Amino acid sequence: MTPQNLLHLLLPGPVLAPFVYGALLYGVRYLVMALALYGLARRGWGRAVDAAYPAGDDRAAHLRRELGHAVGTVLVFGLVNAVLFGTGLVRHTQLYFRIDSAPAGWFALSVVLALVLHDALFYALHRLMHTRALYRRTHLTHHRSVRPTAFAAYSFHPWEALAEALLVVAILFVLPMHPLALLAFQTVSTLINVYGHCGREFYPPDWHRHPIGRWINTSTLHAHHHATGRDNYGLYFTWWDRWFGSADPARR
Repeated sequence: MTPQNLLHLLLPGPVLAPFVYGALLYGVRYLVMALALYGLARRGWGRAVDAAYPAGDDRAAHLRRELGHAVGTVLVFGLVNAVLFGTGLVRHTQLYFRIDSAPAGWFALSVVLALVLHDALFYALHRLMHTRALYRRTHLTHHRSVRPTAFAAYSFHPWEALAEALLVVAILFVLPMHPLALLAFQTVSTLINVYGHCGREFYPPDWHRHPIGRWINTSTLHAHHHATGRDNYGLYFTWWDRWFGSADPARR
């Protein structure tokens, strides 16, 4: 049996195309961004936020582990894309396909609102993943990267990858978005996620004291989270951590 025949058995014809498209879109976007940030980190751009990555063979094993889990994550994201677009479920979401169906300015505003809503959902999921019941079963896969590289952005256990994908699906059921706005939101999301794991800081040293910067998540904050396994659970912003007492005490 050929791989193509096997795929047709696992995925009926109508959902095969969105699966392949989704996996390729997520995979290529992640890989391009991770390669770029990893390359900048290796060349010493920005400031180091933690100790150096493992050297020699240890570094190779580190990268193989992160990339191996990332492949699984991409496949899970592709499967969710297949179910959403290949079964007709998308018709029940708030996704609209004519850009003039919404008021002028909504396109940009929907991207911003998606980031705010996603950050709230991500914070809640992330805190849940750190509970005793779920940490060792799921989230520990991600936290094996105590000093992550940019490739750790997608280094998830399959169940956590599914939960992450369903957060975006949930947003589509409550927030009207054009597909291009969804693409913009997910591209920004991936870039921030990759940057947060790259091990280098590109914001100014006193960014966390700036009136705006104090509300923006950084690679420094997320490196602290990986090193300690606590604090700084947000993805884009710091307000949930500040409001719920889970911000790094040194940077509150």
